[in-house]
Amino acid sequence: MNIIEERRGEDPRFEIGSSSILGTRSYQQDFGYFYTGEQEVLAIICDGMGGLEGGERASRTAVELMARDFKKEKPGPADIAAFLHREATRMDQAVAALKSDTGKPLKAGTTLVAVYCRGGKMTWISVGDSRIYLIRGRKITTVNREHNYRLMLKEQLASGQITREFYEKEEKTPQAEALTSFIGMDGLRIVDVLKTPAELQKGDIVMLCSDGIYKSLSESQVLAMVRDNDLDMDIAADRTTAMALRYGVRGQDNTTVILLKYQG
Repeated sequence: MNIIEERRGEDPRFEIGSSSILGTRSYQQDFGYFYTGEQEVLAIICDGMGGLEGGERASRTAVELMARDFKKEKPGPADIAAFLHREATRMDQAVAALKSDTGKPLKAGTTLVAVYCRGGKMTWISVGDSRIYLIRGRKITTVNREHNYRLMLKEQLASGQITREFYEKEEKTPQAEALTSFIGMDGLRIVDVLKTPAELQKGDIVMLCSDGIYKSLSESQVLAMVRDNDLDMDIAADRTTAMALRYGVRGQDNTTVILLKYQG
């Protein structure tokens, strides 16, 4: 099982659902986790890179480290943003230090998205290109950035370092999706953390997912599938991954989803 559920109480304000599929791959590199206490929720998804051994070990190592440290340190609402940022560095060092069976550097990596909710407030962290969506009513919003070459091009265009012509040419190449920051690179270049918690509204759904979702489904398809099944978050998660498998054009990647519905 590549999604670990740890329930040390139930926060009635949140309903949680999850789903994960192999897709058309022969091995699973995604790893997920969620924790529920009486007053707080933590959810994590890591999407590993580096083949059968590397990606799987990288994502599991990163998730298990954050889960362990969270339970050990017990950060409160005032400390959670600093904890998440500090933990990303710890995870990066731990994954970079992984060795193969022969003792050589594993050279693996993983993306990271994690969300912490307490009461009606949400804090998140992101490294790489996994996504966090906020679904509010009939609107879906991506709340984090993808840390890839395309983002670097956008920043260079905005600062006048490159021309519009160069940007449009490079942005269309496969290289545009190459990650520029990920856990395991041994020195994170970009870490995005929401330092001021976001206020959730009753009925909001927070969705964490690996790239198998958004590379197969449009945001409108994700919104429709989740909203049409929002009476049960497990069903909504299962049907979303099933839809991704159905519509994946070039073969479906590992795909993992965790949904957090705020009941108010």
